[in-house]
Amino acid sequence: APQTEEEAGESQDAVSLDIRNSRHILIANYHGYRVTRTIKPALTAVRLENVADIRFRNVHVNAESGFGTCDENGCATYLRASKFPYANAIYDATSGLEVREREFAVLDVLANPVAPKVAGPVPVKLADGFYSLGGATVDATGKLYFVDHHFHRIYGWTAKQGLTVVRDDPLDAVSLAADRSGNLLVLSSFGRNGTVYSFKPGAPDAQITLIAATPAEVRPGAVTLLPGNWWNNGEFKDQLDPATYTFTTLGEMFARDVALPKANEYVSPDGSIALPAFRVFQQGPPNHLGWRFSDALDSYGLVSAKPGERVFLSNESEDKTYTGLVGRGGAVTGLKAFAQRGGESVAKG
Repeated sequence: APQTEEEAGESQDAVSLDIRNSRHILIANYHGYRVTRTIKPALTAVRLENVADIRFRNVHVNAESGFGTCDENGCATYLRASKFPYANAIYDATSGLEVREREFAVLDVLANPVAPKVAGPVPVKLADGFYSLGGATVDATGKLYFVDHHFHRIYGWTAKQGLTVVRDDPLDAVSLAADRSGNLLVLSSFGRNGTVYSFKPGAPDAQITLIAATPAEVRPGAVTLLPGNWWNNGEFKDQLDPATYTFTTLGEMFARDVALPKANEYVSPDGSIALPAFRVFQQGPPNHLGWRFSDALDSYGLVSAKPGERVFLSNESEDKTYTGLVGRGGAVTGLKAFAQRGGESVAKG
């Protein structure tokens, strides 16, 4: 039962398992783990080259970890989800095939694997050369904006203009949302509880509006922003009911926690969008050298819906997609399973 653990500093370029020129190997109960503080993307946990009859049984590849702490907000546990688990569980350098699924029971790698036929639309690469992308949004004109957090860049893209750098000031942007006035609301990881600010694309760099958290309230016509993907598995917290000797399921944990309204929220200057203020857990100093985790900061991007409307959310610990009713303070209730598959993001078509 091999388990590897790649550290945030010294293991950024490590490969968990590299198998070359080999035949007839059984790998059972393999756990390829990158610590949750990892800050660099990695292609794969397992690299194969010129192999045949490599049999995998019970594979688990992840990069999240429980955290128990007491701070000024009280004592609590939190599941810290890294944005940089291995991009693939397995990469076969000989065939070029990738296994994206990070949790599976059985896989046999043959000498000459055949690539499956791609069904449906084929993605087209628009641009490359980034460190890591996330936090995307689209404004009312259809212009795409996204963040390359490592290089402190906010990009824009349109079919006519192509790729453009919108901002490159070092403000630790994580996720974006466009309000009705054409401004971008930015969730940043800088500061003890993170920071939220707003700016007008094309305006001078000095024109930034800081947004303070204010009490959550009903705002007619305003859209609520929520993490598109969550990771919730109750690690480091007792989940046993001593009366029934049953454990809280992953689905029950998710339904319980997303239904909790947030006391405060960040509202765009025009009042059209509101981001609930999720509790932030900090490790290290409150500057760019520390780590901060929250459901919003851990997400690859934000989704939106008006209170009373249904929103699509991915619960990654279950690998399942739900819809739920958005309420005051970002509470989501009335969950319904939408698909028995989930992932790093979800988009409403």
